[in-house]
Amino acid sequence: MHSGYLWFIVAYLVVVVAYGLYISKKLVKTSEGFVTAGRSLPLWIVIGTLIATWFGGGSITGCANIVYSRGILAGLIYQYSTPIGLLVVFLIAGKIRAAENTTIPALFKDKYGTTASILATVFIVLSYIGITSYQFKGAGYVINIVTGLPVETGTIISAVIIILLTVTGGLASVAYTDAISALFVFVSFLIAIPCLLFQSGGFSGLIAQIPHEYFTWSGANNNSLTNWGVLVATAFLAMGDQNLFIRFNAAKNRKEATKSCALFIVGAVILGTMTVLIEAFSIPYLKGIRPDTALLMIAMHHLPFAVGGLILAASVSFMITTGDSFMLSAATSVAHDIVTPYITKNNDEAHKLKMVRFLVVACGILAYILIAKFTDVLGIIMYAYTVYAAAITPALVAAFTWRRVTPAGGICSIIIGGSSALVWELWLKSGFNNIDGALIAVPLSILTLIVVSLLTSPKTTEAEN
Repeated sequence: MHSGYLWFIVAYLVVVVAYGLYISKKLVKTSEGFVTAGRSLPLWIVIGTLIATWFGGGSITGCANIVYSRGILAGLIYQYSTPIGLLVVFLIAGKIRAAENTTIPALFKDKYGTTASILATVFIVLSYIGITSYQFKGAGYVINIVTGLPVETGTIISAVIIILLTVTGGLASVAYTDAISALFVFVSFLIAIPCLLFQSGGFSGLIAQIPHEYFTWSGANNNSLTNWGVLVATAFLAMGDQNLFIRFNAAKNRKEATKSCALFIVGAVILGTMTVLIEAFSIPYLKGIRPDTALLMIAMHHLPFAVGGLILAASVSFMITTGDSFMLSAATSVAHDIVTPYITKNNDEAHKLKMVRFLVVACGILAYILIAKFTDVLGIIMYAYTVYAAAITPALVAAFTWRRVTPAGGICSIIIGGSSALVWELWLKSGFNNIDGALIAVPLSILTLIVVSLLTSPKTTEAEN
């Protein structure tokens, strides 16, 4: 048991949970405040929460797996896919803030109708429960490494902590603790990189020890299609992610939303590059490890105690904030877009706030069941990204950029994109050389959107007016 590292992590969790509870008590009074933080977050908090929300278990464990098993270029493709997708978001961030919809299904209801709203909610929940699940597993890896407890036990502990933090304060507590997490990660990575390069003899020394195929497009697994699949799935998720949508809505105004997106793109490039560089060190220096744990093992075995402890604490912090963000987003969609309007029909603020909190717990339990059943973290990442990218993003981007899009086009895009992604990832993928579903489902969704919209009549909506 590495008790020193454990205390690093415990100290962080105590500070973050206490601060989250304080912010919650101070700022959260209604269900709207719980979800959007009163649309009053300052710029630096919005940037911090955007960065922390995006760089969770996907970068700590998923990207580590990609770098260690596929290559450096594959890892950079994974990281830079986000800024590529965010370039589209930058163009519509102001419109997202101006729309003031709490969720994407609410926007779809205005643009495409009730059916589209309900379908979008279903696919968002299916995707976000998957994303939440590997945050539990990633934090479970950390607990396993520093305490010796089984990964399964660590996963349960992390699930309880993440659910507790989410249910106590909503976006207000999440956003402010995200800012702490972002600071932790940037500082720890900036310190770690010189330490690792000193051990390897600089950039040239590190590169010389890594096999040539790790720098090629086809990678160490000799399959170039995997990089295309990662690029499409990740970029399209970034273009339409409801978590980003909610955070732009939490900005003070339209100008702040656009500015925060621009700075988020810069931060994503910098942090993504640092992440891949650190994880690349594991290729020559950590043979035979579990690929998901590459970054965590570097922190434990190749960095000074203080720096390694900071890396582990920062890793846990990102997985916690990412997990609570996606759980909150999934629960909000179900509560606001299905339960309240069609089941309880109760608009009382106290009732809605209780409902969102109850659904957060329910989503957390489902996420734990999923990760307990499936152990392939990278597989869950690609499933979750692909379902969202195909079902939600094409219709969302069209809603803001294409006046000719029709309700029928949007609905058919959601159905074809989401269902084809599910069928491919769950049943067909293994039979077709593991080609990623994003290469099939996303083009089908876009094609369906365009063809059906051109064949049907557009409907003038209140949102367009």
